[in-house]
Formats: sequence, C-alpha cells, structure tokens
Amino acid sequence: MFKNRTIKAAMLSMAIACMVGAGVYAAAPDTIKERQHGLKGMGEAFKSVTDGMKAGNLDAAKVKEASATISKTANSMANWFPAGSGSEAGVKTAAKPEIWSDAATFTAARQKLVDEAGKFAQLANAGDMSAIGGGVRGLGGACKGCHDKFRIKED
Repeated sequence: MFKNRTIKAAMLSMAIACMVGAGVYAAAPDTIKERQHGLKGMGEAFKSVTDGMKAGNLDAAKVKEASATISKTANSMANWFPAGSGSEAGVKTAAKPEIWSDAATFTAARQKLVDEAGKFAQLANAGDMSAIGGGVRGLGGACKGCHDKFRIKED
C-alpha cells in the first residue's frame, strides 16, 4: 500500500499512539471511580475526627485509624489524575481541568496534603489528643487549598 518507509513508519506510529490514547481513555472511568471512592473515604475519616472534636470525645484509636486512612489516601492520589481522566472521560467528576492545565500547582497542592497528612499521623500515633486540633487545622487547610482551586463546587 505505502511504498515509502518513512510514510509506513509514520502511519505505524500514529496507529500506536491512537491505541495507547484509546487505552488511557478506556481506563479513565475506572480511575475516576477509584479516586472518588478513595477521596470519599478520606473525607469520612477526616469527618470522624472533626465530629469527635466537636462532641468533645476524641477516641485515640479511632483518630489513629483515621490518620492512617488519610495518609494512605493522600499518598495514593499521585496515580489518580492521569491525562484523560477529567470530564472528557464521560464520567461525572468534580475534577476541574486546571488539574491538568496547571499540573505543577496541583502537584504542589497534593504534596502539601501528603505533608500535612504525615504530620497529622505523627500526632495521632503519639496519642496526645490535646494536640490533634493543630493537625486538623493543617490538614483541613491542605484540603481546602486543593478544593478551592481544583474541585468543582457542588450545588
């Protein structure tokens, strides 16, 4: 069909790129669901701590468990936002396009969450519930910083 090797190579490269791109988009719905599940779990863990604080009955074991969930989730997020896993994947997502168009800022915000989750886990593992408030403020600030810029607000 094509006699020129350069044209054959170009056509082959384009075909491979299309197949790889299609694979990314095919995997995107699963990635979106995985991140939504993980982020929901992290939110529930954080809420369990803030609810305990409001009620004045923090349970050290539950705070420690919540901190482990939050740390694990924060670290897992590095793999949850590949290209093609925004609204273009055809799955409802609150992820703003800025996650990909301003990837450096998003990565820095995610790293801040990882750092604050680590600090929070240290406080939780120490068992000093009187110090947890500072960890909650730092962690909440990291969450808010990312949500304000990179998450579509729910109505």
